[in-house]
Amino acid sequence: MSTIDEWIERLYGETDFGRSVGTSLSGIIGLVMYLKSRGRVIAVFSSIIAFPIFRVIAAGLHERATRRCNRRIEREEAEHIYNRLSDDEKEVVFAFVRAGGSVLTWSKVNQLSLPGPAVESLMQRILWPGHGGWNDGNVCLDSAVFDVSRDRSHLRQLIGSSGGKELVPTASGN
Repeated sequence: MSTIDEWIERLYGETDFGRSVGTSLSGIIGLVMYLKSRGRVIAVFSSIIAFPIFRVIAAGLHERATRRCNRRIEREEAEHIYNRLSDDEKEVVFAFVRAGGSVLTWSKVNQLSLPGPAVESLMQRILWPGHGGWNDGNVCLDSAVFDVSRDRSHLRQLIGSSGGKELVPTASGN
């Protein structure tokens, strides 16, 4: 195998998005500089200078897009779980929202007079024990499901306070 074949195989076998885009764009810069100036040295130096800049920018944009996509997928999964909950289970989840957090103590859960079967059902689905297990006195709700419930609770309050009229957001977002 020739050196050029090895180089091409390595280039196309690359899995680092930033490096792949950086290589392609710096190659384009080198080609443009060569065609403009007919100087190989200027074309090579232009490519070498452009590569790290394009690589950093491409890697940053790719990471940002990946994080956004992962957050969207997590949100969709949480909404799917939330939509499958029974009304009693949703009432338990809203109790966490009304309490202001995704962790409650067992004594607080017992004070809220929540439907026992719904609490038991959620223990199997989206409630987890605190760090010390179920005996440490804490119950933790899945944070993504908590966020979905909090958003829905906020909408419930807005619709309830408007008397069912259509709401127009203000500049402050309320």
